[in-house]
Amino acid sequence: MPTGDSSVTWKLPEKIDPAAALPCVILVDRAGLAEFAGLQRGLRTLGVPSVRVDAGSIAGLRIITRLDGSLTMNGRRIIPTVTWVRHFSPRAVHGGNGSARSLFLADSWGALIDQLSSLSATPLPGGLDLGRLVQLDGAARAGIRTPRTIVTTDVGAASAELAGDRVIVKALDQHFVETEPGTMQGVFPEIVDGAVAGSLPARDAPVIVQEYVDHWAELRVYYLDGEIRTFRVGKASPEAIWRDAASVTVSPVAAPEPVAAAVHRLAELWGLRYGAFDFLLTKQGPVFLEVNRDGDWRWFESKAGVDDVSIAALSMVRTLHRQVTGEGSATIDLAGFLTLGTDRVGQANVVVPGMDARVLGALEVLVDGLIVHISAKKARLLAAILLSRPNQVAPTDQLIDSLWGERPPPTARKNLQVYVSVLRRKIGDRISYQGWGYRLDAGHDELDLLRFRQLAGAGRDLRRRGDAEAALAVFDDALRLWSGQPLAEFSGVALIDEAVGRFTDLYLTVNEDWAELEIERGRHVEVLNRLDDLVPFFPARERLVAARMTALAGCGRAPEALAQFETVRRHLVAELGIDPSPVLKNLYEEILQGQLARASP
Repeated sequence: MPTGDSSVTWKLPEKIDPAAALPCVILVDRAGLAEFAGLQRGLRTLGVPSVRVDAGSIAGLRIITRLDGSLTMNGRRIIPTVTWVRHFSPRAVHGGNGSARSLFLADSWGALIDQLSSLSATPLPGGLDLGRLVQLDGAARAGIRTPRTIVTTDVGAASAELAGDRVIVKALDQHFVETEPGTMQGVFPEIVDGAVAGSLPARDAPVIVQEYVDHWAELRVYYLDGEIRTFRVGKASPEAIWRDAASVTVSPVAAPEPVAAAVHRLAELWGLRYGAFDFLLTKQGPVFLEVNRDGDWRWFESKAGVDDVSIAALSMVRTLHRQVTGEGSATIDLAGFLTLGTDRVGQANVVVPGMDARVLGALEVLVDGLIVHISAKKARLLAAILLSRPNQVAPTDQLIDSLWGERPPPTARKNLQVYVSVLRRKIGDRISYQGWGYRLDAGHDELDLLRFRQLAGAGRDLRRRGDAEAALAVFDDALRLWSGQPLAEFSGVALIDEAVGRFTDLYLTVNEDWAELEIERGRHVEVLNRLDDLVPFFPARERLVAARMTALAGCGRAPEALAQFETVRRHLVAELGIDPSPVLKNLYEEILQGQLARASP
């Protein structure tokens, strides 16, 4: 079967008739995106044939379409069952130089993908590609609250008309522009004080000016052919998700009934099988912001330590494929199936030495039970970077910046290839080049970080189900994987710091979940033994502080709990210019008034 070409990735059964037209799922996206890579691995393991087309190198694709519904792609004849297109744009087609010819080629490939999707038995995401204004209008007509919105080139006049304390200025179309294939630049929303917005100059392109809606929570809701998966997004500031993503927290939650009802209503209205919906939760009810038809989910999953959307997407595509082929929609238990992905599942002819790597402390790599010595400083740093973001692509340019700083040598790319080769010889052929960067594949049993994420997600799921004892046991297993400050020897390297920040955030969340469960069981001393060493390093982590204050009060040490609050209050005011949250203030008052009972000895 065709393999190894740069434009497509095939995942087909081992034994197939090359002359037969094979029912096949088609996935079209950009190189290096994790969502479809994981989905394709899962489909292969479940026996669903698929082909993934890389928009960046699509110009090398050789394709023949027929009116009988089949097509031949790089020599393999297939019948599309499900065609899912994400993040595809003619701008991504390489070879463009601004000439009429290059623009014609890009538009032609874009038209082909659009029409293949439309002619497929089941196109995803389905429905019309709705702009933001159409979305807001449709939601409002459906009785769902939306922010007051004006599209204009005159931001000042629009702000005055909205007459709010703050307004949001954002792109009317996509937030990202592609100056050349593979080069993305973001045009992110701005939150502007109303008084300042009134004096802003006119824009040379229309933008959305929208009232800022005060809210107590923000939700990202994924809709997958009737199934809903929801994440709550926590931010230190309203613009953090665009400016400081490392500080953002993500937690899996159940969708409130009004939100779930709104999502189902809008998905039906717009004919969507898939979409990522954004809502704000306010005292007056949910507020719809927008629905994203691409809707990346791996960022949210990795933040939350779960793979709920990946599993739902796998189940959806498998079911739709089986319906087209007449196999029915037989169910299968996919719980824990993906565990953040590994490309070696189900590949009988691939032999990769067993790896046991650790990044939740000092870097350590064992292969087949033996310690691997990586003495070269840059090769060791490269290993740390790739292991700290497993099953994700690390862009080549960022790797070069991390290894050589602002003045890389002219041979940096070749040297990087040498270091990759060194690592492949030491840990096996698990590092692949994805067109714009390198990716290290690992299973949850090969890397402590993936084991930790899996256990964290399992523990939180058990807690949601009310099984406190089982959740505590799983949380303990997860926390035992940590053996010190992660990758401390590489501190100061941006890619390392960003990755460590992400999984440290999840580590703190697990500690908070564990502490709250232990407090519910009256184990205040055990909580203090752990949190006494953590809280001083994370004084702005209010949930962690609240757990320690509660444990102190439960041990009869209310004055220390009150002093802890004052320490945190001074830190928040001095460092962030904010006061403690109402939750922490209420806890302070309860302790001050003696409303928290001391635990029985």
